[in-house]
Amino acid sequence: MDASQIPEPLRARMAEMDARSPVEKVGWLLRAHVADTDGPAEIREELGMTARHSARSLNQALEAIDTLLTHEQPPNTLLYLVAGDGGRPLDDDPTDRGAAAYLRELAVMVREAIDSAR
Repeated sequence: MDASQIPEPLRARMAEMDARSPVEKVGWLLRAHVADTDGPAEIREELGMTARHSARSLNQALEAIDTLLTHEQPPNTLLYLVAGDGGRPLDDDPTDRGAAAYLRELAVMVREAIDSAR
């Protein structure tokens, strides 16, 4: 669809989402698809439903995860994202390292959901 055919309020919302920082995009992903779920199966289901509708936000979140994992973040950034926004306690390793491992696993689930929706 030609961008000029998209209603202005929707274009403005898309621009607002595009402008978010990687931390904000990953926080959105965690709040929208991880928090209040019962585990990986439910997360996969949530991601799949979103990907079938539109993978745009998931692609942005995936890129944001990659950015956060490849660039050094302030201490506890990843931990606060996963434990706070995602509601995951990380009992085995409640550190940024444990949160990074969780985000890598989440990135795999997001990629699978996007690929399945194609």
